[in-house]
Amino acid sequence: MSAAPRPTLLRHVAAVAQRRCCYCCCCCCYWRQLSQRSHQVRNISQIMHAIEGTLSVTASTSLPIEPCFHFTAGQVANCGKQPRLGDLVANKTRIGEFFYGIEITSNTRGIITCVDFNQFLPVLPTFISLAWLAPYWQVEPIGQVQTLQLTRALESYIPAMPHLSTYRLSEQHYDDFFDLNFDNLLAVRGDELHEDQAYKYTRQMVAHARRARGKEMTIAVAGHPEGHANDLELGPQDIDKDLTYLKEKIDCGSDFIITQICYTPEPLIEFLRKVHRVGIEAPVMVGVVVPNSFKSYLQMERVSKIRMPKEMRAEAEKYKNDDAKAQSYFVQHALSLIQRVLDADLGMHGIQFYTMNNFEPVFEVLGELRRRGILKESSPNAASGAA
Repeated sequence: MSAAPRPTLLRHVAAVAQRRCCYCCCCCCYWRQLSQRSHQVRNISQIMHAIEGTLSVTASTSLPIEPCFHFTAGQVANCGKQPRLGDLVANKTRIGEFFYGIEITSNTRGIITCVDFNQFLPVLPTFISLAWLAPYWQVEPIGQVQTLQLTRALESYIPAMPHLSTYRLSEQHYDDFFDLNFDNLLAVRGDELHEDQAYKYTRQMVAHARRARGKEMTIAVAGHPEGHANDLELGPQDIDKDLTYLKEKIDCGSDFIITQICYTPEPLIEFLRKVHRVGIEAPVMVGVVVPNSFKSYLQMERVSKIRMPKEMRAEAEKYKNDDAKAQSYFVQHALSLIQRVLDADLGMHGIQFYTMNNFEPVFEVLGELRRRGILKESSPNAASGAA
């Protein structure tokens, strides 16, 4: 090798090494925590491989996983204990600062979800929530649930909130979950009940969480502007009774509310008014979905049992063979809904994006909200992630 190119090569190697070190810094907190539980990981791995043929669903949701997150320089600099999420949401709501969160699932068709937080800059989500999947009740120990593994990898860099469903969970499940000392929880009942589960209602889980963790844990609960589409006891129109249950969840100690999907602003605005009338003072975030295709919308419709109004759905269906036009339609629709709810001036300042692990349409909505001056950079804090 000639002498001339050697310095260039060395500089290239040094640059690669530096990037490698930066990546390791991003992951150091997570891997320290993971190594402390390595003996559990080995045991579970052996057990799951042994029963993979008969319980493939359990195996696919409980094996140790390698997270796929890329954090901003600001998140790395502020790696450590994050601010209490309930206080962040309450303070932003109090001062009227628009903010948002994102919801993801742990995987898409078996592939672990990747999130590059740099793509959200200059304004990062205030938090990230991770959906609970039905088979998770079978996973032992509960800490090996995929979403909880991902929560552990996230929580030093951004407030991370795992969902927990009442479906088929025993009191021991709850005790084991609270022993993991997560800072945040979205308590949901889910669409199905089982005779073996300890709690029938979300408020019972909320009360258990407060007994176990006191005020240290932030607890969020769901709100249903159009009633429960899948509920066994409450019909879609039984909204007043549902509001009574919602107030009970708040009175048991919930910090804030995230609404279920709603495709038109009128039910959301009426819901916010009724929330105030029944004496609920907790902040409310509005749940928004931005499909990237008509097929993606249909998938969400099947899961949630919530449909767009007939005329709106017919308009969206025109683009069933053109994903780009369908995404543009859903982006504009989401922007219109958000604007209408904000213009109603009912104290709502937070949006939760149900991403379905499709981030591009969310980026489009966020970009337009910045251009409109709605989404702005706030003063630096541990959750801002600014470089």
